[in-house]
This record gives sequence, C-alpha cells and structure tokens, in this order.
Amino acid sequence: MIKPQNIIAQISKNLKTKKWTCLAPECNEVAINSHLIQQNGLLSNITEKGHLVELRMRDAYKWNEKEPPIIFERVGISNALSHPVFCKKHDTEIFKSIEQSNMEFDTYESFLLFSYRAVCAEIRKKQINIEQYTRIINAKTLDGILNKENLHLMVRGSELGIKDLEILKKELEDEIEAHSDKYNFFAFTYPKFDLYASAAFSATDVHPNRKEEEFDLENIYIHILPLQNESLILVGYHEQYKSPNTEKYCRAWEGLSQQDLEIKLTNLFATNIENWGLSPMKFGNLKEGNKRKYIQILTENTNYFGVDKNYNFNLFKQ
Repeated sequence: MIKPQNIIAQISKNLKTKKWTCLAPECNEVAINSHLIQQNGLLSNITEKGHLVELRMRDAYKWNEKEPPIIFERVGISNALSHPVFCKKHDTEIFKSIEQSNMEFDTYESFLLFSYRAVCAEIRKKQINIEQYTRIINAKTLDGILNKENLHLMVRGSELGIKDLEILKKELEDEIEAHSDKYNFFAFTYPKFDLYASAAFSATDVHPNRKEEEFDLENIYIHILPLQNESLILVGYHEQYKSPNTEKYCRAWEGLSQQDLEIKLTNLFATNIENWGLSPMKFGNLKEGNKRKYIQILTENTNYFGVDKNYNFNLFKQ
C-alpha cells in the first residue's frame, strides 16, 4: 500500500515544475526566483561559504508522527527567501534602487519596495498553497485517508487572504508611484546580529469564519536587514489601516536591550512570520532545547494572526 505522505510528496515535487506568471501589473511573462532581500550587499554580509539557514517544510517522504513537519535547513544564498514572483524584467526594474550596494536602506522608498516584494511573495505563496491543496483534494488515491474537508477550509482561507493582499498590493503600487506619505514607518538600528527577515503580517487575529465581504487590511510590514556593520529594522503600516495597537507595536522595536530584542525577535518568528533566516554560525550557537521549544511554539501558532501573543522565551539565549 502506498503511504499517503509519498503521494503528497510526489504532488509537491510535480508542483515545483509549474510555471507562474509575473505579479507585476498587466504582465504575463514567466516569473523567476525573486529574492525578498538581495544577495549582494545584504545577505552576503552574513553568509558562510554561500549558505544560510532558514525554516523549511520537512520532505514529505520523511514525515512521521514523532517529529514536526517544520525544520531548520541549510540553504544556498541563491535560494534564500526566494519565490517565483516577478519576471526578470520587472524584478530588475521595480527594485533597481534597493539593489545598489551603496543604497541607504532607511528610506521611505526602501520601506515601500521591500514591503511590496513581501506582499507579492505572500500572494504567490498562497496561490501555490491553493494549487497544492487542490491537487491533494483531487487525488482519488487519498479518498478516505485524509480529512479533505480541512483542505477545503485551507483553500478558502488562502483565497480570502489573497483578496486582502491584492488590495494591499494595489495600495503599495500606487504609493510607490505617488509617494504621498500614506504609510508610516520607523527605522531602528542595532549592533549587528546575523539575522534577516522580510514580511507582511496581520496585526489582528483573523476569525476563520469571516464573511466573504469582510477584509483584513490592518497589516504590519517588517524587514530586518543585515548591513555591513549593523542591523537595520524597518517596520511600519498604512495610515488608513491601523489601530493604536499597530503603532504601539511598531514603536516598541526602539531602544531594546540585547535580551529584550532577542525575545521580541523570538515572538515575531514564532507567532507572526516565517520569512526569516540566520547565518550558519548563529544557528550553530542555538541550544538544541531552544530550537525544539521554538518549533513547538511555532507549530502551535500556525493558525494564529495578530500581535497580542507574547512568550517570555528567548530562542537566542546562550
């Protein structure tokens, strides 16, 4: 009898060959592997022999009930935080200003462009998820083995998420063009720590049964950039889609002690975003118990959205 995970693994393998179109407006060209954070001048500052460490889904062939499906994995810099989002032309043209090695990254333009990339990457990730869930649902060999009703709910959740993100995408496209100060952002620098991240996430816990006409637009955009001699945190939000809690969260990244910064980063990575990574050396310094506890908390919060959960846990504590 064929194991269910082997069928799912084959579906995942086949899905990787699918060609996706560019997410730039009115473009139908094939998307390339677009990086949320550029290799040269940022990620290259913390690589070791061209490698970094990121969260990845465990190979479905190796799934088992004793281990979580999420693992830390060594990746080549060319695959770090990358998704098939834009065609080569638009990936080059749109983000030209933040691809320059001498760029000042603490600017409004940089914040907008990193945020635009992050939102588009979230759209593409959800599209890929929908394709994968749909293929699993349509696999007759999995009938009676998997709870396909849960998969239908996951498809619906991803579709609702794309509706929200398409609105946020258009807002960012308009602002990149107009620069009318519709977004408020903060730039905080810290002594260099070998981490990176770029993501957009909901500031509120979204109800899973929300109506089709309801939207979740109160999002926070955060980008952690490893500069040559320091680390830069860009964090902000759209002025129209905010609450007092949104601004409070963003301002709370300022002036943190080393310990408080590490705890805040742990909470961000455990409850809000998965688009992050670190240098192999920093990963090697993590305690095994801390890594296991982090994966446990991350798994428990898979369906959580918002900024209200806080764990007094430091993944990076030595």
